[in-house]
Amino acid sequence: MNKRIAHSLIFTLLASMGLFCQANSQATPVEAHPLNAIHSLVTEHIKQKIDQQIIEPQISLRKLNPRLKLQSCLHPLELQDRNLNTLTGRMTISVRCSEPVWRVFVPAVVDGKKTVVLSTKGMLKGAVIKREDIKVHALPYKKIPRGSIVNLQTAIGMRTKKPIPANSVLKLKDLQPPYWVFKNQEVTITTYTGSIRVETKGIALKNGVERQQIPVKNMSSKKTIKGIVVAPNQILVP
Repeated sequence: MNKRIAHSLIFTLLASMGLFCQANSQATPVEAHPLNAIHSLVTEHIKQKIDQQIIEPQISLRKLNPRLKLQSCLHPLELQDRNLNTLTGRMTISVRCSEPVWRVFVPAVVDGKKTVVLSTKGMLKGAVIKREDIKVHALPYKKIPRGSIVNLQTAIGMRTKKPIPANSVLKLKDLQPPYWVFKNQEVTITTYTGSIRVETKGIALKNGVERQQIPVKNMSSKKTIKGIVVAPNQILVP
């Protein structure tokens, strides 16, 4: 047996036993990006988005398939939320890596309570809402009617379009703008003569909202004129 044949037999024997390898015969394993890091990033983003706006929040993520293998990102992950104003219900957050390039989408559902304005007592049609007539209360967001008022200051001074029972959620469609002028109360009447501004006192003969034209009695001339409500207790006669 010559040397060339002997060397070939030894090579074959070592290879079959798994004891022979060539340099660089195995590629360096690619490090995978941890999926938990992606989940944590999305959860933290949602927490910051709903901070102090959702009461008793419950965040549920539809986690990525554990068999998904993503190469480790060389730069900080980029997060995109196209519905920043959506605080409850279903939402989908995009997470992107710029190098190597990949993108995943993480669906989430946010449940919890939101504050609304409730009536503390029954109110008749046309009633002007006062601070003691309303309160703030937290309700599950799924039970909150569309168009509900969430801020006390928004409701104060508004007028009811219909009777409202006690402990009812106030809705914008059931209210009218607040009166700036009240019937039989004193107002300031402003008129212009050229560039000269003249102010006199008067008595409103009708309730009035912003930009509404109402009759007013001039206290000096005792005449009834018509003017436009331009501010609380302020009437402009063109």
